[in-house]
Amino acid sequence: MPVYFIYQLSPGRHALKIGVGEKINRRKRQLQTGNPDELVAVGWIESETPYILESELQKRFEAKNIRGEWFELQPADILPVLEREGINGFVAKCDDAFDIVGYDSDGIPEMAGVWEWADLEHYECCPFCGCMCGLVFQEASQMYHCRSCDELTGFFEPGDEDPSGM
Repeated sequence: MPVYFIYQLSPGRHALKIGVGEKINRRKRQLQTGNPDELVAVGWIESETPYILESELQKRFEAKNIRGEWFELQPADILPVLEREGINGFVAKCDDAFDIVGYDSDGIPEMAGVWEWADLEHYECCPFCGCMCGLVFQEASQMYHCRSCDELTGFFEPGDEDPSGM
């Protein structure tokens, strides 16, 4: 069961909830009821002992506690926690992670990115599932592989020829 992080987009105030629940989006909708500020799921950690992990995280951020399970934290504050969890840590990725936002000096496309609160590269975080294990380059296939979602990609643009011949 995951330990989740839900962020409240509130002008001038940072509030992040650390909780446990199987259905994160359902929980976000429940919390949204009666809340004038938009709530967004920013990440989660898959854990076999979620209540212990939740308690450890809440103790770690105890000095930033606002009320109950809400803490005065920004999404970037929990990024090191997600990174440390590796294959069990996930970021809630943007819907437009693969939108091309520009090209670098070599003409290589730059994508919108996985997480809007941090600049994460594909070797840090899988752009398909959000896993913090990142994509690993495989020499044999000349493609990138995610150990979590098993996605395999060469990051080709539509219409590009796959250099591996696949």
